[in-house]
Amino acid sequence: MYDRESMDEHVEAGQENLAGIEAFVARYPFPIDAFQLEAMGHLLRGQSVLVAAPTGTGKTLVAEFAIWQAQQHQQRVIYTTPLKALSNQKYRDLRDLYGYDNVGLVTGDIVEHSQASIVVMTTEVYRNMLLEEGGDRLAPDVDFVPSSLADVGFVVFDELHYLSDVGRGPVWEEAIICSPPHIQLVGLSATVSNAEDLASWISRVHRPIELVVHEERAVPLEDYYFLDNKLHLVQDANGNRVERFPRIGGEAKLAQAMARNRAFVYEDEEDEDLDEDIWLERRKRGKAYQRSAKRAARGEIEETGATQEIAERREDGQTPEGEKKPKRPQRRAPTPGEILTVLRDADMLPCLYFLPGRRVVEEAAMGAALHSFTSPEEEARIRDEVGIWLDRLPKEDRNLQQVHALVGLLPRGLAFHHAGLLPGLKVLVETLFARGYLRAVFATDTLALGVNMPARSVVVGSLSKFDGQEMRLLTPNEYRQLTGRAGRRGMDVHGSAIIPYSPWEPFEEAFQRITGELLPVTSSFIVRYNSILNLWRPGDVQHLRRICASSLREYQRYLLWEINELHRLEKRYQKAKKSGRKKGAASQGALQALEKRRQKIGDYPLSRAGAAELDGTIFALRALGYIGQNDQLTLKGRLLRSIFHPAGVILVELMTSGVLSELSAHELAEVCSWFTFDNDRRLNNRNVVHAKLTQVRRELWQIIQRVHGIEERATIPYSPGIVAEFHGVALAWSRGMSLSGLLRRIELAEGDILMILNQTIDLVQQLQAAVGQVLDARDIWEQVTPVMTDGVMNERVAGRRTEQLQQQRERLESLRPLLGQASSSLFRGIIIQSRTVPSMVARVGDEEVPLDAEEDRDTQGLNDPQAFVGEI
Repeated sequence: MYDRESMDEHVEAGQENLAGIEAFVARYPFPIDAFQLEAMGHLLRGQSVLVAAPTGTGKTLVAEFAIWQAQQHQQRVIYTTPLKALSNQKYRDLRDLYGYDNVGLVTGDIVEHSQASIVVMTTEVYRNMLLEEGGDRLAPDVDFVPSSLADVGFVVFDELHYLSDVGRGPVWEEAIICSPPHIQLVGLSATVSNAEDLASWISRVHRPIELVVHEERAVPLEDYYFLDNKLHLVQDANGNRVERFPRIGGEAKLAQAMARNRAFVYEDEEDEDLDEDIWLERRKRGKAYQRSAKRAARGEIEETGATQEIAERREDGQTPEGEKKPKRPQRRAPTPGEILTVLRDADMLPCLYFLPGRRVVEEAAMGAALHSFTSPEEEARIRDEVGIWLDRLPKEDRNLQQVHALVGLLPRGLAFHHAGLLPGLKVLVETLFARGYLRAVFATDTLALGVNMPARSVVVGSLSKFDGQEMRLLTPNEYRQLTGRAGRRGMDVHGSAIIPYSPWEPFEEAFQRITGELLPVTSSFIVRYNSILNLWRPGDVQHLRRICASSLREYQRYLLWEINELHRLEKRYQKAKKSGRKKGAASQGALQALEKRRQKIGDYPLSRAGAAELDGTIFALRALGYIGQNDQLTLKGRLLRSIFHPAGVILVELMTSGVLSELSAHELAEVCSWFTFDNDRRLNNRNVVHAKLTQVRRELWQIIQRVHGIEERATIPYSPGIVAEFHGVALAWSRGMSLSGLLRRIELAEGDILMILNQTIDLVQQLQAAVGQVLDARDIWEQVTPVMTDGVMNERVAGRRTEQLQQQRERLESLRPLLGQASSSLFRGIIIQSRTVPSMVARVGDEEVPLDAEEDRDTQGLNDPQAFVGEI
């Protein structure tokens, strides 16, 4: 269905192009929106396009049009996402649309049909492809196309606002900067306040890109406050405030602040909100908080005008004369079960219930299980599907705690979903929810980042989150991301966002802030060792300066400088004009020159801060011996080129020191696993490090200290080390311990352990590929650069270097098979199942049930660039 007049209006193209769009949209039973037609028109004219629109408005349709257009021209498409879970889902969705053989998946732990015409991959994999194959020739000023991308017509960057993400953002910038110019980019982003800046930057570093902004939600949103066991409409679907709640909420927070006993708990978890320990502590110590809350009651505390004496006496814990002690707050926070019951009665289910932390999510789901939200028929059908899934789970893993928990929750129409969940369980929850069998899924905000699970309503269980440094309110962007899942297009008249009363959050203040103006996307770009080595050209540092100057960070720095400069010149001009001095003309000329420069498409100079970071990184690489005196990459430099892990320089130092060559395959897997755990929260670990590995840790500590010392001199960020409390997981697993056995020895979730083991396999295979590439490179071993002293070759030094090189070769040759054995030792049981693509192959009645996937039949490895070369 489509509107021909709307199509003519938004597609400024010929009849042939219009016919192409008509043929595409005829495949869909729903109307195509104007912003989608506009984006399609840009793609038809050969332009890249950036679409900024709210969650659930159909941005993916633009990507599907790019895929359709590529197929008309026998081109391939790469579809990148920031998360493996999102990649897996996009793979399943696209496979259903285009067929099993036409869609591939490459996410690090899965390589499935990588030669297909449509390949879904994480952005890291795409960036690595660009750098591994001719990285020194990839730059904005070089017209070079890697052979693996010669037939690629489009690259889709889903969730492009991830440019702000500290861990992943730099990868996105490098991928955009280094993409070959013949490729059309399709950027899909949630609405951000500076989308024009993003489009302008991409136009400068890649090719002109058209911006399409759509701000209207697909389904209007209503905001509710859950107070006193009732739903109160706060803001209607038109954005009008309906009811206000001044001086409600935040009583306990105020009491705690007045008691001067506020404590902060620092915790860091992968891909999700990080304040769950604070939540659990508050629940466990509820009585203590209630006692402290006696000092505050709603409406009875007035700080304004308090004298210094009263303030000091309060600070000392005394009650000033004449001041009444506040009463205990009368309200309590509602339970999830109470909220869901009211939502059920109001016909506002199904819902997604977001909470800050995995354990809090599971605790809330189990608490809500006191209520049942399914009919007997629905309960029986869910039990049948869960039973089929359990039959395919390894027997030793059927008694895992989270399996038992979900088996009990699902028939009641409830579930939980977070990064610590087993991959198969995630798919099971997502599938049952999509089919309408579940009434509520309790989840961390990871679920809101692209996974397609729309609901009638969304409960935002906490307006605060821990960001690694402090407790803070959600940003407007985060709140919009969460509530973007509320309202199912074509099913609901409006979506609903519910905020429960909390004694820790003053409602009015919090609501005004989280519904305020969206924050801009800011660059998180950093200069990486691996990137420098892949882009290295002997004697041409200016080449690297141009690439670093092309980053979004440098562009945003320049825009800030430009704004300040324009403001300064404008003030100077107005002042001179007012005084009648001739300087006014000169200032006006400078102002005009600056405005002309702003219109120029090209690279801006590298800032002083950027140049200092680049020079410091190069200094560290030289000091550590990765770039030789002859400006060529050394053996260590060649190794690090193929290792993309943030701690790659530490790993190369370990490999070349000979420490790893003395280990068994099991021990080698264990050492590599240390670098996959970067969570510095408290960890209860009953595993013991044995003597040989203790010695490795001593030498590793010395290496880390030496590297950090050089990085400190270079004034660049430290390379990540290891967490002292984490050890024993990979060693025990490689020797045959079960997952339940591991869980009894270390305080980690099942999904965390699987993630660590899978990341260990990825890292081991990456090291193995790097070692293999160096050993197979003849130019490294066939010649030794002569050392000249006063014009005469120093044969003694040359001989010593030859001996050292031979020693390194022997170490690497012994390490190569060990790495292969280390990787193989981890491949068993549920790890094999987690590294396959979830598929829907079993049936209950007429319904398909998600089970484990077919075995990976792709014979080429992830680190082989030729794995991505193929015919359609």
